[in-house]
Amino acid sequence: MPELVTKLSRQKQAALSRMQQRFVQEYVAANGNGTQAARKAGYKGTDNALGVQAHDNLRLPKVNSAIAQELAKIDADVTPRRVQRRLHEISHAAQEAGQFGPAVRAEELLGKSIGMWIDQTLQLQGVLKDEHITALLDIARQRRAEPVELEDDASPHNEGTQRAWEG
Repeated sequence: MPELVTKLSRQKQAALSRMQQRFVQEYVAANGNGTQAARKAGYKGTDNALGVQAHDNLRLPKVNSAIAQELAKIDADVTPRRVQRRLHEISHAAQEAGQFGPAVRAEELLGKSIGMWIDQTLQLQGVLKDEHITALLDIARQRRAEPVELEDDASPHNEGTQRAWEG
């Protein structure tokens, strides 16, 4: 019988109170603001008293463990597919609200996430010798001499533009 009592008391010690559970949820939601989490969890008092309560909660191993578990859940939920889906939702919601700047930005980020826009800057490290510069200039001259295909110029919506270029 004493073994059962000991086991129950250990389980009770390991379990969080409702306020501590709420504190953990609010702490994670508030990005680590203990005072704000304590207030939203239902603790009473001044900001100073709430800060002390948050500090006391954060010193408890069971609270720290619960916070770590909640953060792990959040980290597991963040996937590229989820981010893309969320950007899609944000884009459409912003457009429906008439907020075209945020809608375009969400679409831009969505495009970047699937590789549509790639930064094409070139960063060189080390010492450039004259023969390197000469080789780069030769490549640039060759590219400039190559014909550029502009398939869109033949489309019907560009006819007036095409005539203006020719005329």
